[in-house]
Amino acid sequence: MLRIASFLQIIFGVVYFFLARFLLGEGEIILGDLSGEDALMTVLISYGGCAFQVLAGLIGLALANKKSFFTVLLGVLLFIPVLANFLKTEGDVVTIIITAVTLVFPYLYLHGAWKNFKN
Repeated sequence: MLRIASFLQIIFGVVYFFLARFLLGEGEIILGDLSGEDALMTVLISYGGCAFQVLAGLIGLALANKKSFFTVLLGVLLFIPVLANFLKTEGDVVTIIITAVTLVFPYLYLHGAWKNFKN
């Protein structure tokens, strides 16, 4: 299960990278109201999050057949920002549903890592 969840996490990280690149590439629309420092932090956090997702997925694939507390820790670290984003989501039902769907990937990773750790 961790192997599948890791693969999905890599795909999600790559897709999120291209989505962030597209959204941040619009510049005027997304970053137009932010100061230079805030815009830079937004870019760093966006791309850093993508890199972390891909890295966690690669580590999960490498350690899929081993007991590893490290993968459990990575699963928690992947889950926290997505859960925080879900809890602060406001707006229409579609936005809430899309944000809820993004909880699936870190949950699967954490669940798979925990199952490997317990076995």
